[in-house]
Amino acid sequence: MKKIISILIMTLAVGTVFGQTKKPTPKPVATTTTAPTPAVTQNKYSDYKISQKMSMGEESKIEQTTWAKGVRTRHEQKFVVDQSDPDSATMANMMPNFIRIDQCDLKQDVTISDKKKAYFIDYDDWNGLSPEQKIRRPNRKVFIKGTSTISAIVTDSGKRQTMFGLQARWLKFVTTIVNSADSCDGKADIRMEEEGWYVTLSLNQDNCIVNIQGSTGGCRPKIIMGKMQMPGFFLEGTRKMYDNGKLTLTSTLETTALSKATLDQALFEIPKDYKEVDSEQELMPNPGEMMNMNATTEVGGRNEDGEREMKASNMKTVAIDFFSGNASKVNQDELRSYISSKLSANGMSGFAINSQADLLTGKFVNVIGVELKKVKESGGAKIGGLFGKVTGNDSAAKLGESEAEIVITVYGKDGKTVVATATTTEKVKGKGDDAVKAAIDKIIGGLLQKIK
Repeated sequence: MKKIISILIMTLAVGTVFGQTKKPTPKPVATTTTAPTPAVTQNKYSDYKISQKMSMGEESKIEQTTWAKGVRTRHEQKFVVDQSDPDSATMANMMPNFIRIDQCDLKQDVTISDKKKAYFIDYDDWNGLSPEQKIRRPNRKVFIKGTSTISAIVTDSGKRQTMFGLQARWLKFVTTIVNSADSCDGKADIRMEEEGWYVTLSLNQDNCIVNIQGSTGGCRPKIIMGKMQMPGFFLEGTRKMYDNGKLTLTSTLETTALSKATLDQALFEIPKDYKEVDSEQELMPNPGEMMNMNATTEVGGRNEDGEREMKASNMKTVAIDFFSGNASKVNQDELRSYISSKLSANGMSGFAINSQADLLTGKFVNVIGVELKKVKESGGAKIGGLFGKVTGNDSAAKLGESEAEIVITVYGKDGKTVVATATTTEKVKGKGDDAVKAAIDKIIGGLLQKIK
């Protein structure tokens, strides 16, 4: 899903599913609005703690807890998997358990890692940073191109019942996001439907409007806010998401506990002994920690209580270095993930490093490096790629041909000693990325056999 659409959908989803007290204003800076239409009246409740389960099929479940006090909210979540499934257990252990605190009164959101005793602050308005902060986190120029029209409509079925001591209403909440063809990511039509029981949990004064400028810069559409109705807090029901009319996601939500007891203010503050980092990436597990996670995710037998036991895994982990050569012409992140999938298919784990320091801290058996000697797209592929960006159909890029010449080298764990190397050139119908993937497919198998 396109980046700007993903950001907007997640902003609205968090506001209704997690009960975020901030009324979100999307990050793009140019906005046209109509007066919002209130969908609910507020009641007397303020502090609350709520626990919920979200399911996306039989194998994907999330447990989430939200605390709220005034305009501040705290969110925690964890993935629930079948520990008898090694792949699911591995993925669950690799997911970082972050805490997010929305500090609307301070116009900032905080992401906290208890494991690293560190936090990252994402400011609502990065233009208000101190000179020292601007040096560490400079803003990038924003380009406005095209439009993205957002609307949110509530339909009341008239059904009522009492849930957790509150009056609940059965509503249908539909959010639509329509991108114009000339916008940054091309034409798109996203529709999110929620239907189920809603309640009101916050006071009018516990909502505040913020102007989120964002720090990432780049191309953004002009945001046009249509009719905006908010249904309240989503307690129970289903959510469906459609992309250009095609159903892409279905999930169910269930509330397991709700308390209105007064909460400790400390839950909504940054721990005093934690250090601030400059990016969320710094909160992620480093390669060494990933090794330790992988070492305990292989499923063994059952203990005397009938519970699954975990035993050490001998899975080899290979570092995937940054590409060299004509890397600016391709999606390097996607291609490194593609190599990682090849390693997984051969019973190994691939780790795309974030910095050269990772090679020193991680316990890798080998390092894979890729040099892009040549990446060439024909005129037809370039036109097809442009057409695909406008229409949202990447397959249109296959109108032309692309050619890639690559060198893949397997190094020892020091990242310097050459273990094996291979060169190939491939020409395919499609984009430059497609040609690089075809070249990887041609030679990666023999090189992986050289992994120690």
